[in-house]
Amino acid sequence: MMKNKISYTNLVKEHVEQLLSNLPPQLYYHNLQHTREVVEASLILAKGNHLSPTDTEIVTIAAWFHDVGHIQTYFDHEAVSAKLAREFLHTINYPSSNIEKIISCILATTFPSQPKNLLEMVICDADMFHLAQDFYESRCFALKEELEFIVEKSIPLEEWCCCNKDFLEKHIYFTPFAKEQFNHKKNENIQKFLVNHLL
Repeated sequence: MMKNKISYTNLVKEHVEQLLSNLPPQLYYHNLQHTREVVEASLILAKGNHLSPTDTEIVTIAAWFHDVGHIQTYFDHEAVSAKLAREFLHTINYPSSNIEKIISCILATTFPSQPKNLLEMVICDADMFHLAQDFYESRCFALKEELEFIVEKSIPLEEWCCCNKDFLEKHIYFTPFAKEQFNHKKNENIQKFLVNHLL
């Protein structure tokens, strides 16, 4: 049974890495690096929130697929991500009941996130893992560059910084583990961001 679990995850990893290798290089934030970081965060959060091996596999696969819709569209990509995940998982005969859980996890990452259960909370927290990391600020400005490419216009620095301040202050982690482990560092990042850009 464990052999099947490992092979499912590896098949997904290989498939998604191939798909994301075709993304435009101007996707400075929503790229393969981000997806890998979300997968890693999902594993940390799954362990910290005591998920079963099956549930850990579900959130890991959801993490791999959560942004793959960017290969077809930028905005509202989650629905495309879910569609691509469903199609591929059927081709590898992944259990149908678990596919539906994966789809729900992917769709739960749609902003603003409103997860309905622990698995959805885990993937949402994993997607926002970077808010509590030392590299938060670099990711913040990578997203600015990416959006400028997508909308084909410059975003004023002050406007961007104010929007990020508002986002950081309103954002909440959902799982008990993330609240305990990530909130302090996220609050440090908020203060650092304010000092560097708004005070």
